[in-house]
Amino acid sequence: MKYFTLLLITIPFLACHGPREEGKDNKSDIPQIGGNQDANGCLTSAGYTWSKVKEDCIRPWEEAITLNVTDTSTNFETAAFVLIDSTKHKAEVFLKEADESILLDSVSPLLYANKQYQLKQDNHCWSLIHQDEMLYEEVK
Repeated sequence: MKYFTLLLITIPFLACHGPREEGKDNKSDIPQIGGNQDANGCLTSAGYTWSKVKEDCIRPWEEAITLNVTDTSTNFETAAFVLIDSTKHKAEVFLKEADESILLDSVSPLLYANKQYQLKQDNHCWSLIHQDEMLYEEVK
């Protein structure tokens, strides 16, 4: 009688498990939500991006200086973000329209530049200039 009872209890549990296909992982059939990563392993769907200055994944709006767009009639983006390294030798600019961040070298204590962009501080506020046109500025 004990064996018969044990058999009756066991059969429903075995019936719930369908046959598995050889070499197929059922977990891989389920799409991952929020699992998009870039080449550096940053979780892009959570807003993380690779910082060359910090050598880590960051959310620019949490760790960087926010610069607001100066002309909203020609640009749908509202902000750019700037991160200055701890030694103040490099500035990293995060623009939505750029595929990756842009590095600028220190020219003077209040000026960072490369061939296309200048980041300068005037009256304690930063401005990002591209080809002599101010695109973004910090508002305090």
